[in-house]
This record gives sequence, structure tokens and C-alpha cells, in this order.
Amino acid sequence: MGIQSDQKLLRAAATLLQATWALAIMLAAIPLTLWYAWVHSLSLVNSVLETLLCLSLGWGLVSFVFCFRELRKLGLSGEGRLELFSGPRPNDPDELRAWRLGWHFMFGILGTMLCMIAIPVAWWLSGK
Repeated sequence: MGIQSDQKLLRAAATLLQATWALAIMLAAIPLTLWYAWVHSLSLVNSVLETLLCLSLGWGLVSFVFCFRELRKLGLSGEGRLELFSGPRPNDPDELRAWRLGWHFMFGILGTMLCMIAIPVAWWLSGK
């Protein structure tokens, strides 16, 4: 009985440490990047685009972590994940949560890619 409770305690501590570490990285990296974009930028458009880039990247990363966590809870294999995301909207609430988080991840990555295209275009249009 004592060994099981020790393992549960260690597992809970490891999970808390991983979540805290990931949160600290997100809370440190995104604000520092945004600060750098606003202080060292030459134009307002570039600052806005870099801000949107950071926010969409953060949105994609957070939704990826949550989606992966939901997929692990469901215990789906690679084929099960393929069926979940290639089929229509699921009716099961747990599968629906994972399906929505997967779409959030895709939209976050799409926003990141659009910003990565828009930043050089804005520089080109401004003649820099």
C-alpha cells in the first residue's frame, strides 16, 4: 500500500513539475519576445505582425499540449487518431473535446504561417 501511494505521489509531483516548467517557459518567452518586438521595431505594422505571430504560436503550442493530453486519455492508437480527425464531428464528448483541440492546434499553426508570410511582405512593401 505504501509503495503505491509513493508512486502516485511521485507521479503527481512529476506532472506538477512538468506543467509548471511549461508554464514558466510560456510566461517568460512570449512576453520577452513581444517586448523585443515593440521596443526594437521600426514600424507599427511590423510590431503588430510580430505580436500576432507570438500569440498564434502560443495558441498552437498550448492547444497541441492539451490535444495530446486528451488523446492520451482516450488511448487512441495512430489509426484511431487518424479516424478521429479525418471523419465527421464526433458525438462522444471526450472525442469531441480532443477533436476541437486538434482544430485549435491547426488554426494556431495556420495563423503562425500566415504571420510568417506577412512579415517579409510588409518589409518588402515598406522598401526595407
